[in-house]
Amino acid sequence: MDPFEAGRARALGSLMRDLEAGRVDPDIVPLLSLLNSSPRYYTTSSCSGRIQLAATRLPGEKFRMVVVAKWHRPLQPRELREVLAASRYPDLWMAVQGPILHVACRSLEAALALLEAARRAGLKHSGIQGLGERVMVELLSSDRIEAPLRLGGVDVMRGRVLDEFVERANEVLLRAKFRLDRLAAELQKVIGGGEERI
Repeated sequence: MDPFEAGRARALGSLMRDLEAGRVDPDIVPLLSLLNSSPRYYTTSSCSGRIQLAATRLPGEKFRMVVVAKWHRPLQPRELREVLAASRYPDLWMAVQGPILHVACRSLEAALALLEAARRAGLKHSGIQGLGERVMVELLSSDRIEAPLRLGGVDVMRGRVLDEFVERANEVLLRAKFRLDRLAAELQKVIGGGEERI
């Protein structure tokens, strides 16, 4: 078995286990199925987009932050207020992150076709992450918000301002998730009918 096929078999086995355990965002499963139906591609990780509340002094401190809560769906202001009330961290940041997928491609040609489809779908921050026995592509949307909700123990958003912020965060999340449908439509042109679906 060639290295690409060996990696594909491992990745698809892992994906099946994650599906069975309920660790895959349901709204991204059709797209994963489409990508993995082609012998030119396989997915290694994915997220359909999320709203996340994290305890950290500064955003982006991946190894020093604590994820307090996350939602892969629109959020109710009441839910956020409950989490804020229960949290004793002095600094809390809320982030809205659009979809992200990592896809192994059999060739540079396959990777470029995937990137063109992603850009047509609005995932304009996508790019090639690595070249070797496989070409790794990261599909990434530019839809994003990062804002502090608490700094130094002081809540910086309250009442109607917090409600309005949640409403706008939900709009960004839904706009980002809509790009998954557009990406699936563009990939149908690249992949066609594909092989067996997961």
